[in-house]
Amino acid sequence: MASVAGIAVFCVSLKFSNNLVRNMETDNRKLYPLRFVDEGADVPWGHVSYQVADLGFKDSMVDNGWFGGNTLSELMGTYLERVVGDDVFEFYGLQFPVMVKVMDVTGWQPLQMNASDEIAAERYDSFGKTALWYILEARPDSELMLGFNRDVDPSEFYTRCQEGSVREVMNIVRPRAGEAFLINPGTVFAAGPGLRIVEIAECSELAFNLHNWGVELPDSEELLLEEAFDLIDFRKLVPEPVTGDKLASCPEFVVTRLDLKDGLHIFSDQPGCFAVYFCVSGEAVIQVPVEDGKGGKSMESYTLKSGHSILVPSELNDFCLMPSARETVLLEALVEKRLIRDSYTNQEVEPDSIEEAQAPDPHVREWHS
Repeated sequence: MASVAGIAVFCVSLKFSNNLVRNMETDNRKLYPLRFVDEGADVPWGHVSYQVADLGFKDSMVDNGWFGGNTLSELMGTYLERVVGDDVFEFYGLQFPVMVKVMDVTGWQPLQMNASDEIAAERYDSFGKTALWYILEARPDSELMLGFNRDVDPSEFYTRCQEGSVREVMNIVRPRAGEAFLINPGTVFAAGPGLRIVEIAECSELAFNLHNWGVELPDSEELLLEEAFDLIDFRKLVPEPVTGDKLASCPEFVVTRLDLKDGLHIFSDQPGCFAVYFCVSGEAVIQVPVEDGKGGKSMESYTLKSGHSILVPSELNDFCLMPSARETVLLEALVEKRLIRDSYTNQEVEPDSIEEAQAPDPHVREWHS
């Protein structure tokens, strides 16, 4: 029965892909900014809304334009580097590399940690997870647990998880709206009640629950303390919110906060990387120049409302971000080149440094009042 179901799913996927190919053959337009159906789910500690995701069990569906009804994985399977860019496609293949989800936290999340890419690939044939948490809303008494407040002996941590006293060795952070925290693999963390968080992360949900605060978890979220034990970073961590507009710049993704007081023109003479935009507040319009069929150009507009996301494919190398409301703030997420090519062997090799790995996005950004 399982194998039959698997074949059925595969056939449906091929059917959609063939429809996409026919669309491409009969319509020479470029790809366009893509909005997705917001897929939410209740969880024991609150609510999760997946806005951009290519996770298999969550596959974002386009809800605007001629791709409406098709999923992100189907677009990747047909349009390849036209969606994400040559460098990103060379590294990730058909896997869309980042995800965006919004978490409304009404009770304590399980204490958890994420694995690195290397460990995740070696043990679980999966990507690991580095994540950026941007605080959208926070009550005065809301808390985050983020790393240990001192070096912790592994046996002590194990005992405290069993006895329910682990809070005593955790950093307790009182976050405020507008703050951002980068959560690296190996860091133990959890979010508490009263927080609304947008997470921009690698496209992976490989997480290890370590302690559940006495709350019963579904079978899919079982405690994995023993399995994750050798992956935990037991060193003291001093948690600080990220400062400046560049919220994250790591091999997995780059996230920039854009205070959109004026129009922002983004252009390049060559396709670079995709960009995902999340609207923190206000409202924005993405304007894309298109051929009008008469030798001229017109502008197509795509609205981005507060609390929502939009994907601008790499093929769009000329567009404008325009604020359509006061106090418009966006988060921009993209991925820069992760591998270099050896000039002698013509083979992809691991870079000597992050700076060498991250070839900058070629797009120019110009503000216009």
